[in-house]
Amino acid sequence: MCSPFQILELPTMILAVAATEFEMNPFLQLLEQEAEEPSCFTLISGVGPVETTLRLTRYLERCDPRIDMVLNFGVAGAYISALSPGKRNVSLLDLCLAEQESLGDFGICFSDHIEPLDEKLGGSTDFPMDQSLLQQAGQILAHHGQPYRCGNFVTVSAASTTRQRGAMLAARFQGLCENMEGAAAARVCAEFSLPLLEVRAVSNLVEDRDLKRWKMAEACSTVAGAAALLVREIGGRG
Repeated sequence: MCSPFQILELPTMILAVAATEFEMNPFLQLLEQEAEEPSCFTLISGVGPVETTLRLTRYLERCDPRIDMVLNFGVAGAYISALSPGKRNVSLLDLCLAEQESLGDFGICFSDHIEPLDEKLGGSTDFPMDQSLLQQAGQILAHHGQPYRCGNFVTVSAASTTRQRGAMLAARFQGLCENMEGAAAARVCAEFSLPLLEVRAVSNLVEDRDLKRWKMAEACSTVAGAAALLVREIGGRG
C-alpha cells in the first residue's frame, strides 16, 4: 500500500494516455459501456520517450478543453530483484502505481552500469508523482478490492532483455518495474503544471527474454479495468 498523503480537491477533466492502440483499445471498450459520457480525453502517445514527449506536448498546447490531470496507463516489465528480502516479488498481471518515475538509461553507459550525467547538462532524471492523486487512486483501488503495488518506475529507451540489466536498474533506482514512456510524460506534465498519475499492469518479468512467458493481452485488460475505474471515480462518475 502507498503511504498516506493529504488528499486535495478532485480534478474533473482527465487526459488518459497510453502508448499503443493495443493498450488503449480495451480501455475505450470499457468507456463505451458507461451510461454517461466520461470526463476523459484520450491520447495514444507512441512508444518511447521521444514520441511521448512530442505527442503529449503537442496535444496539451493545442487542446481547447481544460485538462486537470493526466492518467498514464499501460503495461510494464517487473524487476525480479525489486523488493527487499522477505517481501513478495512482483508477479505477472500485478497492478502497480508509480510513486516516482526515473530516466533509467539516460547517461553514460558502461558494460555493467550507467552513470548519470551532471544535472547541469542533462536536467533532472527523477520525477515524483502527484502525491494526492496517488493516495486517492490507492483508496479507490482498495475500496473496489483491487490489489496493487506502489513503487518507483524506471523509463528506458531500450527495453531490458536480460535479468542482469534488470537487476542493475532495480538496484540503482529501487525500481519496481520498467516502461518506455512514464518519465517523459512526467517531464511534460511538470512543464504544464499538471498532476500525473501512472498505473501499469505487469506483462512480463525482466529476465533473459522469453516471449512465451509474457501475458501482454491479459495485462492490457487488467490495466484498462483499473484505468476506467480511476477515470470514473476521480472524474466524478463514481
